[in-house]
Amino acid sequence: MIRLVLCIIKGILRDQKARRKWMFWVMLVALVQIFVGTVLMSDRWAHESPWLFFIYWFVCVWLTLTGMLLALLDMLILRAIDRIQRRKIEEQILRKR
Repeated sequence: MIRLVLCIIKGILRDQKARRKWMFWVMLVALVQIFVGTVLMSDRWAHESPWLFFIYWFVCVWLTLTGMLLALLDMLILRAIDRIQRRKIEEQILRKR
């Protein structure tokens, strides 16, 4: 089971389209959760069940950080691809001279 989860995660991280879809959905869920937590939930909920309140906001923070880390990974991969392509172009130009 763990191997399956790891293979799915590797596939998501390696495929740009899948990574960006996951980024979108994770951030959308986090934004909805932040909206619901700040606008619709009352302070009474925090006093009645502090553990549920803590878990709710922990999941919200976790989703937000996951989305941010996916975005950071995407930026780093794009920079690496750009660097590789730039080096290839430079080598082609130097060969022509």
